[in-house]
Amino acid sequence: MFDLPLPVEHECLACYLYRVAEDVPCEGSLRMLKQYRDHAAPRATALERKIKMLGGYCDCEVLMNAMRPATTEAIRALDQGTDLICKGVRRGCIQPCEQWLIRRGVQWAGGQFRSRGAKSS
Repeated sequence: MFDLPLPVEHECLACYLYRVAEDVPCEGSLRMLKQYRDHAAPRATALERKIKMLGGYCDCEVLMNAMRPATTEAIRALDQGTDLICKGVRRGCIQPCEQWLIRRGVQWAGGQFRSRGAKSS
């Protein structure tokens, strides 16, 4: 069992999962997500339930099903397995930084990938 690193100040959930997943294998749980929530967004009590609704049943599935890279820089980092610099979010936020898109579920705009500022028409 590995000790999980803490989130860096203003690091978003997706960047944290990407960074930690390089060194810590997925155990089929949301252990890394819970670590992020407990230290960076403790008031996000429904995070696990919402992520599961988007297809994220374990830490690696969060990055495969619930979020995807939004920028060329992020796509290149994922393809090459290199470090990705988080663009930052405010403390307590569970939305990804501008490097990522989050899949919106039924209550989050019909299952489409959208940036956090996008409005539906």
